Amino acid sequence: MMPGSGFKMILLVFMLFYVSHSYSQVREIQSFNNNWEFLLGEFELAELTQTDLSWQEIKIPHTWNSKDIQSGEKVNYTTAWYRKNFKVNPAQKDRQYFLRFEGVGQYAEVFVNEKSVGDHLGSYSAFAFNITDFIRQDTINSIHVKVNNELNASYPKDNFLFGIYGGIYRDVSLIITGDCHIGLTDHASPGVYVHPKEVSREAAVLKLVVLVKNELSRRQKLSIINQLIDNNSVVVAENRKDEVFFPGGMKHSVSILEVNEPRLWNGRIDPFLYQLKTQIMIDGEVVDEMIQPYGIRFFDIDPDKGFILNGEPYRLYGVCRHQEWEDLGNALLPEHHRRDMEFINELGATSIRLAHYQQAEYIYDLADSLGILVWAEIPFINGYNEGADGNALQQMTELIKQNFSHPSIFVWGVHNEVIKGDVVQEPVNLTRDLHKLSKDLDPSRYTVAVSNIWWLYDHPIHENTDLQGFNQYTGWYGGNPQGLGNWIHKYHDAKPDVRFSVSEYGAGGNIAHQSNDHISVPKPTGQFFPEGYHTYYHEITWNAIENASFIWASYIWNMFDFSVPEWDRGGIKGRNHKGLITYDRETKKDAFYWYKAIWSEDPVLHLTGKRNNKIKSDTIRFKAYCNYGLPRFYINGEYKGMMEAGINKVQFLSPQMILEPGKYEIEVRAAYHSEIYQDSFEFEVVR
Repeated sequence: MMPGSGFKMILLVFMLFYVSHSYSQVREIQSFNNNWEFLLGEFELAELTQTDLSWQEIKIPHTWNSKDIQSGEKVNYTTAWYRKNFKVNPAQKDRQYFLRFEGVGQYAEVFVNEKSVGDHLGSYSAFAFNITDFIRQDTINSIHVKVNNELNASYPKDNFLFGIYGGIYRDVSLIITGDCHIGLTDHASPGVYVHPKEVSREAAVLKLVVLVKNELSRRQKLSIINQLIDNNSVVVAENRKDEVFFPGGMKHSVSILEVNEPRLWNGRIDPFLYQLKTQIMIDGEVVDEMIQPYGIRFFDIDPDKGFILNGEPYRLYGVCRHQEWEDLGNALLPEHHRRDMEFINELGATSIRLAHYQQAEYIYDLADSLGILVWAEIPFINGYNEGADGNALQQMTELIKQNFSHPSIFVWGVHNEVIKGDVVQEPVNLTRDLHKLSKDLDPSRYTVAVSNIWWLYDHPIHENTDLQGFNQYTGWYGGNPQGLGNWIHKYHDAKPDVRFSVSEYGAGGNIAHQSNDHISVPKPTGQFFPEGYHTYYHEITWNAIENASFIWASYIWNMFDFSVPEWDRGGIKGRNHKGLITYDRETKKDAFYWYKAIWSEDPVLHLTGKRNNKIKSDTIRFKAYCNYGLPRFYINGEYKGMMEAGINKVQFLSPQMILEPGKYEIEVRAAYHSEIYQDSFEFEVVR
């Protein structure tokens, strides 16, 4: 268990809002989420003025696939339009106006006053346009956005493993600045990049790159000021640079910040965040300012010791996460993202793999404040699309630039399971290009690629990035769970210098499916996914991973059940049942408590199998998870003895018993800090 896993979410959320991106009055950000209208269908822009069209009033975030992708039936991959009107404040008529979309699925073309200002292909990354020259100061302005989520040959993903939701499903903002400002259109990045050059416990040297844009038609002398501020509002480091900026493209202002005895961002142990304040000044007056959180840390990955944070071994274990909720699709509000991270934090995870695409900006902010290490990646997945190389490189650039300064991110993922059939060299070439691009943009972080061809140690798709990930479903898609431990050690013996992770592992589990047989492997494409096997699989698989400290990270697939449009498995169409929590976020499966008991510092006492309340076995053995002592167990209130240790330090078992047919209650009790905790359930023995 990692230290610090129990600190409270409410305090972290308060801290997050305190340090998250903010702006002074010289830069105004207006939420553009309200007062939109939506029209589903193929139309030309000129047709949208017709009075008989059925526009629907909506609020961003919005998707038109909130139900159909989850239904297992036909999905509406199509075109739709969004429109909104706005007026410019006369007092701001000489300002610069930027329209920023955090996420549109998946192709968008934006029109202002019926003029195209630009387009963007990519469902998961932000994009921004300077619309100053397109707006009218003295009348109402119109915005139209054409959106399409059909399969696109120029896009590196299909719709098989998860659907592409259509719509403007993340926030829209209007950003208003002066004529000299921090750049907003370098792939919609914040415009301030922090490169850690030398970091230790004694000192940190940070290279700051600030993008500056002079929109005037004359040169302008500007002062660029950077300050690093601690949580007591003390400036611990600062610099100032005076430069002349000519009209034209954005210019890089480069400077160095030196910090003595920095307080390090140390994962869940101490996720300390400074504030980095960047200002642009003209003649002593601030004309633009941005404040963003920043954590100072250093890390390494050793093929024998695994992940090392700030000079100390730090095991990375956690979950993968998809950005969708039942009945909402991917059009989530901050409270939905926050709730998901509360679950992950409760579990005690030290890391999260944000699969398989760039996720909401708020998620990375939460990970920073919680101290959860992030694997961030792009949707180059499930095969190779000829003609999509350019878009994959674009999305890699956007992912890195838009999330550059998050201390939680330690690795950039370039692909996942891209070998299908005989197409090999093309995805290998693209993987190498993505690795090179990532290292050019950000030499301070690792790259990783993920293969599901784990049985071929020397496949050409392997070892083209810094790190290698393997999706390992031994015990679900073939074999049994005990086989994973053998493979882990055989691979490490054969390739001792390859730094590898178990990037995915999991099994299906439907809480409505119960069985007394917890050992037999269900058919992974069948309709019966007993929860008992889901639990058993995770017990055996984690035991193998836990005993292999050289694995630098491991990730459960998945934290939550999610939708797969073309699937019909496990008793619910369109559903992947591998989550630790049900799709509606209402029920934690038994495997959730298995990991919580091992990973978190919170006291856990949990009886498994409560939903299996009709027991037909001749012999019965009950199982509990407890991370603070030896549980006592009772049947119908009568003490039956202490439970016995199971496969590891948190699993406990009752002796095997024979119970006559009838109704019973089992209860377990264990003391923690002089308080007695208990768990119980009622069941019936039937023959």
